[in-house]
Amino acid sequence: MDINELLNNHYSFNNQDLFSGLPDSVCEIIKSNMMTMPFKAGQYIFKEGEKPKGIYRVKKGKVKKLTQTNFGAQHVFYMCKENEFLGYHAVLSEELYADSAIALVDSEIDFISELDFLKAVDTSHQLSQRLLKNLSHEFRVYINATKMLAKHTVRERSALNLLILESKFRNGSQKDTEIIINRDDLASMVGTAKESVVRMLKDFKEESLITTKRSSIFIEDYEGLVRVANFQ
Repeated sequence: MDINELLNNHYSFNNQDLFSGLPDSVCEIIKSNMMTMPFKAGQYIFKEGEKPKGIYRVKKGKVKKLTQTNFGAQHVFYMCKENEFLGYHAVLSEELYADSAIALVDSEIDFISELDFLKAVDTSHQLSQRLLKNLSHEFRVYINATKMLAKHTVRERSALNLLILESKFRNGSQKDTEIIINRDDLASMVGTAKESVVRMLKDFKEESLITTKRSSIFIEDYEGLVRVANFQ
């Protein structure tokens, strides 16, 4: 298993195929009232503490999942890429949203109502089994993210999060992947102060591991960054 597969297996939900290959009757339930909505960068898709209205799929763009601390700061703990689903945890548990979702860049988001989604789940044993598998895998992803904070230094976490983001922003038609993220969000993902992240990025630039252009980051030495991340 190469580094990309390891990163996807350890730090990505991998729920893009949730509706793939389902019977036409189930797909019809899902798609009958589905809406595609535009969201500007920084706009909430749903907020922590709200009652869920349905589930969402990132059709285009990127979405950050985060929680709010008691001091008003944000902790970004996951980044959704194209075709990933979000919001179904609260629907299935019949609880309020435990986190918030905000568009990282201008995005297009598919919305499926709670009624239609639960009807599809009740209709399809295959979909129920996939959700059970996905939820179990996502628990592992959350545990790995917690272990990252406990086991790795700030320098290692900074490198590892850049590798994770590179996998989210990668575009096969581009030679260099452009990671678009502001320093506050990156610091939140790493679990450190903004000043520490800025210092780490400066170090990585001096070591020719990355280059930057405004808020964008480009990885120049992927293998070098893997070594710094101490990812196993």
